[in-house]
Amino acid sequence: EVAHDYYQDLAGTALGFARELAQQVKQQGFLARDRRDALKRFLDARRAEYQLDLVEVFAGGQAIGRSRRDDLPSGLGVWPWADLVRRAGGGEDATAVDRVGESDLIRAAVPIQDDGKTVGVLVVDSYVPVSVAVRRDESERAFNEYLRLKIQRRPIQTNYTITLAVVTIVVLFSATWFGFYLARGITVPIQRLAEGTRAVAHGDLDHRIEGEGEDEIGTLVTAFNRMTAELKTSRTELESRRRYLETLLANITAGVVSADAEGRVTTMNRAAEGLLGMSAAASVGRRIDEVFAGEAYAEVRELAAELRATLPAAPGLGVAYAPGAATAPVERQLKLARDGREVAVLLTGTRLLSENVGPRGLVLFFEDVSHLLRVQRMEAWREVARRIAHEIKNPLTPIQLSAQRLRRRYAARLGPDGTVFDECTRTIIQQVDELKALVNEFSTFARMPAGAHALQDLNRLVEEALVLFREGHREISFTFDAEPELPELEMDREGIKRALLNLLDNAVAACAEARRRAPAAVHLARVELVTRHDTGLGVVRLEIADDGAGMTPEVKARLFEPYFSTKPDGTGLGLAIVSAMVADHNGFIRVRDNLPRGSRFVLEFPVRRRAAQLAVRAQHGAYAGA
Repeated sequence: EVAHDYYQDLAGTALGFARELAQQVKQQGFLARDRRDALKRFLDARRAEYQLDLVEVFAGGQAIGRSRRDDLPSGLGVWPWADLVRRAGGGEDATAVDRVGESDLIRAAVPIQDDGKTVGVLVVDSYVPVSVAVRRDESERAFNEYLRLKIQRRPIQTNYTITLAVVTIVVLFSATWFGFYLARGITVPIQRLAEGTRAVAHGDLDHRIEGEGEDEIGTLVTAFNRMTAELKTSRTELESRRRYLETLLANITAGVVSADAEGRVTTMNRAAEGLLGMSAAASVGRRIDEVFAGEAYAEVRELAAELRATLPAAPGLGVAYAPGAATAPVERQLKLARDGREVAVLLTGTRLLSENVGPRGLVLFFEDVSHLLRVQRMEAWREVARRIAHEIKNPLTPIQLSAQRLRRRYAARLGPDGTVFDECTRTIIQQVDELKALVNEFSTFARMPAGAHALQDLNRLVEEALVLFREGHREISFTFDAEPELPELEMDREGIKRALLNLLDNAVAACAEARRRAPAAVHLARVELVTRHDTGLGVVRLEIADDGAGMTPEVKARLFEPYFSTKPDGTGLGLAIVSAMVADHNGFIRVRDNLPRGSRFVLEFPVRRRAAQLAVRAQHGAYAGA
């Protein structure tokens, strides 16, 4: 029975391997004629992997693949017509035991089926080198060995007792160690909490304590870690808010200067540095009276003193509170000299009060309102020009017509006195024409005509204006550095062209004045024009530079004011009209020195959204073509 069960177990194992291999052979199509070599490699690999003795595959009544262990005796294979193969070819699994000398060969055969049809047979052989009869003697010898060991039971029992005692000692030691471990689990987290508290007190909010759990100590550790995380989040938010305020102060156009309740400067942004000509590093920490010590800043000192006088009293500040003092912002207007020009500055001051902290100090705002005042003066002059034009233009036409009528009717009758009469009437008519031209300039300045704005090429407008001056002034070198990819701008073509002609005419006049002052100079006068597209600011810049006589700071400060002119016969409206035309296009115009000599007019026009999109598309198209 033992041998039978043993052989049944081997047969079942062989049958299981045979089924698995048959399934793999069918799935991988190894029965095809062109895959015999692959079948042989597959059988060798699986035989070695499963530690089998012999594997055979039959199809079409013949063996198509075989793999055997190298140390097996020869002639152990099965014939294709054997009963075992025939039974498996009929679609059933089959096993058999064949005797080979003193050895046994256990065979298991399974059909290889495809779509319900048997297309081959796979046989797995297990080689038993020694028969069961021989193994019976070995079993008897093993039983005798068992009896011998039974006699030695007492020594073995003693060994087990000793082993159990050792295990007991180990358990007791482990229990003691575990007790100490539990004690450390309480004391160590508390010690870590104390260390973490000291670390947080010194500002280390990244400190975390390990050992979170569900017990009381773990809950305490979790609460501590959550507290430090919340503190870090709050600090991060405060730091982010502080950086945001610093960025805001650094980028606003108005100058901001703050001071504490003792009158010491605490903040000065970049705009204030540029507008006041001061350094924040040198000003912060000093008293306002020391920072604004000049005569030009007397209004600043007075306003700061007025604001500090209305601050509520606070311990240790020495500032008296004036009951009923006004809390509204206080304004002053200053005039400062910057870069050779006078700048109008609007100064606004207010107190910094906090309900929880008390008086915090004061803050001063400095805003350059020169442009605003210039616009206001421009509007006032326009109104004056409108009224002058209206009052003067009405009587000019009757005067001119009357002079012409007198000339036609009485010139021939006066005889010798006719020459004087003719000269007087001609003078009247000529002066009336000049007055009309002046009135027309007044009218043009008073109401700038609303031009037809359309997309224009600024480079082309400059070229058209230069053509007239290059031909008429060959003693001057005109150069034009144009940016090729300049975006088109929405412009009034005629208005901008008139402005260009006016600026070029002034440049030519400046060059002529320079030659008049230095007739011995041999250099060729130059007028240079440059166009550039500033994508960062979103503007197109036109610069017109000459190497003429230049301007004084006083002239530059009033250059664009109406009725201000340095020419003996100038009306003072040319550059005022140019400034108004540029402002009508939402642009800016300014004048600077052209080193080493001369003047440079800078005009900036904003690139409208449509023009910017067209420029970006054109640039992307150029990149794609490249």
